[in-house]
Amino acid sequence: MSWICPGRPVRTFAAMEIDSLFGLPAHPLVVHAVVVLLPLAAVGLVVTAALPRSRRFYAPLVFAAAVASTVGVGMAQGSGQALEEQVDETHLVHEHTEQGEKVLPWAIAVLVVSGAVVGADLVARRSPNGSPNGSPNGVPKALTASLVAAALIAGAGATWTVIDVGHSGAKATWNDVSSESAGE
Repeated sequence: MSWICPGRPVRTFAAMEIDSLFGLPAHPLVVHAVVVLLPLAAVGLVVTAALPRSRRFYAPLVFAAAVASTVGVGMAQGSGQALEEQVDETHLVHEHTEQGEKVLPWAIAVLVVSGAVVGADLVARRSPNGSPNGSPNGVPKALTASLVAAALIAGAGATWTVIDVGHSGAKATWNDVSSESAGE
């Protein structure tokens, strides 16, 4: 608890920290949402950036998936910190924790670029005669190329980081189990 005014306690909470869900550690459950949503948002981002005709209907869905996955990353990091306090501090756990901190910037990149794709589509649809350079979809070709490049970078970085962090988490979780099984 912290005190802002004398006599009035105000509770302070760690950002998005969850210990358990349904009686189970929250981290593995929340992580699986991120493992699905962030790469899905990344693939959708590349598609909507590269295919302007898909933007009207799919870009808002991709943006929503990017928002949900970014929130999920924050929840995964918070639940991971809570779980870290309950498990043995091994080299593999420390490595996974360090790698886990790299996911949020990539999730934010996917979020920002997907917002730019939605914004480009909105601006193009509000333009009375399409884009200034006469592009049939209303978005200048140079802007589309920039969006595709940014989408490829953000999407590939986010997907690779999720895979890498997931692999390190699996190693941290199952390394001792496989070592025990081999010793039997």
